[in-house]
Amino acid sequence: MSDDSADDGHDDHGSPEDMEYPEFVFESGSVDEDGGFDLATELDREAMAGWLEDLAGGLRSHDVAVESPDGYVTFGVGASDVEMSFDPGEDGVGVLSVTFELPAKPMFVADDPDQPKVGARGGRGFVPVEMLTTDRETFRCYNWVDDE
Repeated sequence: MSDDSADDGHDDHGSPEDMEYPEFVFESGSVDEDGGFDLATELDREAMAGWLEDLAGGLRSHDVAVESPDGYVTFGVGASDVEMSFDPGEDGVGVLSVTFELPAKPMFVADDPDQPKVGARGGRGFVPVEMLTTDRETFRCYNWVDDE
């Protein structure tokens, strides 16, 4: 970001034309009522590249969602650590593991992925509680991200 953009009131939280709202869909598993889950899926090269592009868009928008047959959760997300590891076997082949850690807060949780969604995905907004209970004048959907 150039110094000029800092002077015009914009920051690194994205502009409306950059907003993307990816939904990562898993074929099995569930989402707990508090938004917790432990899901996995196999992806081919093309699908994995698509998920990485979607994740990048979600980081720009501070927003990603996860869906399983038994649940749905939308998160506000920030950025934190990236870990990479590789342990080759005797033949030099191994698994390169890449882990992105995103501080996250569930913003909407449903036990039915077909339930109407709120926010940008559902075409219906929601008002942060802090907007009604504090004197803060400027709000973004994910003000808490700056606290991380």
